[in-house]
Amino acid sequence: MGMLHDIYAAVELGNFNWPFRNSHPTHPTLVHFPVAFLTTTYSSDVLHGAALRYGWLGASTLTDVARFGYASHAIGVLTALPAMTSGLAELWELYKAGGLNRRDKELTHTRSHRDVVDSSVKLGAVHGLLNAVALGVSGYALWTRWAGEHGGSIALGKSVATVVAAPGRLGFWLSLLTLPGLAISAALGGDLVYSKGVGVARMGNARDEKVRGYEEYKESKKFT
Repeated sequence: MGMLHDIYAAVELGNFNWPFRNSHPTHPTLVHFPVAFLTTTYSSDVLHGAALRYGWLGASTLTDVARFGYASHAIGVLTALPAMTSGLAELWELYKAGGLNRRDKELTHTRSHRDVVDSSVKLGAVHGLLNAVALGVSGYALWTRWAGEHGGSIALGKSVATVVAAPGRLGFWLSLLTLPGLAISAALGGDLVYSKGVGVARMGNARDEKVRGYEEYKESKKFT
C-alpha cells in the first residue's frame, strides 16, 4: 500500500519531491485541455446543425465541420479522463479527514474550517457532476457516430451529400445544452480556486511560505 499511495500522491495530487519539490496540484495542469476541446466540439456540432438547417455552408464544408467536431469529441474524452480522476482526488482530499486541502483549511480557518470545507465540497460536487455529464455526452456522440447512426445522406437544396460522423438532431441538442453547462463548470472550478482558495499554496514550498507567514503574523500580534 505504501508504494501505491506514493504513486497516487504523485500522479493524482502532484505531491512529490523528485526531481524537484512540487508546490501545486496536478488537476490545474490537466483541466485546460478537455475544456478547450469539448468547448470546440460542442460549438462545432451547434454550427453544423445550424448551418444544415439554414443552408449556410456547402457539402464539403459541412463534412469538414462534422469530422472536426468528431475528432474534438475523441480528444476531449481522452484528455478529460486524467483531468477528472485528478479532480476526484482533489475533492477526496478536501472531504476526508487529514486530506491535504482539509489540513490547509484547518490552518487558515481555525474555527470555521468545517463550514468552509462543507461549502467547498458541495461546490466541487456540482462542478464534477457537470463535467461527468459532458463526458457522457461526448462518449455517446463518439459511440453513435462511430456506429454510423447519424451518418448518411442529407439534402442540400437540389443536391444530396454524404456527411461522415455528423451529429443528428439529438446530438445537436445535446451539444447545445452541454456547452453552457461546461462553461458553468469551468466557472465553478475557478470559484473553488479564487473564491474558496482550494488547492492554493496547500503543499510543497508554497505551503511552507504560507505557514511561515501565519507564524510571523501571530508573532506581530503579540507586540501590538
